[in-house]
Amino acid sequence: MRFPSLSLPRVLSLLGGFGLLTAFFMPWFSSQNLLLSGQFLHIFLGNPGDLRRFLPGSSGSPAEAQLLRALVDLFPACGALAIVAALGGGLWRTARGPANIVLGVTGAVPLVGWALGVTRLPNGANAEIGLWLIVGGALAVLVGLILDVLEARALNPRAETDTPVQHQPWQ
Repeated sequence: MRFPSLSLPRVLSLLGGFGLLTAFFMPWFSSQNLLLSGQFLHIFLGNPGDLRRFLPGSSGSPAEAQLLRALVDLFPACGALAIVAALGGGLWRTARGPANIVLGVTGAVPLVGWALGVTRLPNGANAEIGLWLIVGGALAVLVGLILDVLEARALNPRAETDTPVQHQPWQ
């Protein structure tokens, strides 16, 4: 009896997805002797009136608070999608193509979001473990995807060629 299993690169992507998901609950940065996690920021950004007091350079508008809250929520959402894609593409070969696309997006989008979000940190804020886990998780998703694609090409080199297989006529 054969049991389904994941390749090591898929496990790396899976762990990266879990890293993105769990980073939401870990401290992202410290400011004014407070540790702020993604979960706290999600709740905090629900009230845009406090935003201007905390981020003096912001407009304090509800639209800006909603955009920042969407950015905060983007990381665990990408982590959850990466987990599903790593499992789906690893366990069902027919889902590999779409799962690879989802893995690529869920690895690249958090890196871009992180790069944009780090510029919005309050003055004097110190980066904490959660921010670094976002970067590490996103990179793990992407590296796992790249290794999985390279492994699949190495195991099936015929799939890379555009020329059809020439069959010998019956003799």
